[in-house]
Amino acid sequence: MARYVILRHEDRTPPRGRAPLLVIRDGWSWLGFVVPLFWLLWHRLWFAAFGVFAASLAIALLAQNPQWASLALPFNLLVGLFVGLEGQGWRIGAARPRGYRLADVVEADTQEAAELRFADMAGDESFEAPLAAAMVPGRGLAAAEAPDFLFAAPGGVNR
Repeated sequence: MARYVILRHEDRTPPRGRAPLLVIRDGWSWLGFVVPLFWLLWHRLWFAAFGVFAASLAIALLAQNPQWASLALPFNLLVGLFVGLEGQGWRIGAARPRGYRLADVVEADTQEAAELRFADMAGDESFEAPLAAAMVPGRGLAAAEAPDFLFAAPGGVNR
């Protein structure tokens, strides 16, 4: 089973062209590993795409020197590995400025099953979201919206 992060738009009627719910699979991305630049551009992660482009350009310039040419493939694989591992997290992080907030984390086999499981839990009146936002004095909603498993500080405690 895979873990899916459910993000809900903070407005009941999101702006035109935006979905009220985003369901993002948390984990490895094969396409992010194989074609990192195109995967980042497809998901509109512009700054990360610029960083990957700059890294690829630097690797290409480095490979022109015969001494360093043998390191071009390992460096490109490292860039792909980094995007494959972190790309889904970047997608989740990029949704926050667009008005999406964490609603739940669901384990399911497919994206459709994750949506159905979330709809079943959200439709039940007795359901209380485990990540419900609560005001924290001096920190607003930030502490309640960032669960430990996504953004854990050293030592496992978010401060």
